[in-house]
Amino acid sequence: MTDHIEQHIPENFITEVKDNGVLWGLQFEDEWVVCDSQDDEAVDVLPLWSSERAAKLLCCDEWKEYQPAAIPLDEFFDEWVNDLHADGVLIGVEWDETLSGVEMDILDFARVLSHFE
Repeated sequence: MTDHIEQHIPENFITEVKDNGVLWGLQFEDEWVVCDSQDDEAVDVLPLWSSERAAKLLCCDEWKEYQPAAIPLDEFFDEWVNDLHADGVLIGVEWDETLSGVEMDILDFARVLSHFE
């Protein structure tokens, strides 16, 4: 893990995830929100937030039927990381209402979080 990678994740994100032991995504039935990368439309990004409140802000417009859904950290590491990596999906960290923010490789993201699990 490098300081460069850690600098991409807001400190309050790490603190909240560490304290609560969960990440938040947006889900409707069995479907999770995945978007095109800001840099390459051929690359998918799974946006994740540190709190239900932050995720809820994006439950509007095309995602109005979606709801924040908690992903426990142990489940994220055990069931999500390898599959997302195999599919080439990036992580969108704490995106705002304009769908802008940090995009990271899933393995870099997991390495940073694993130090706080």
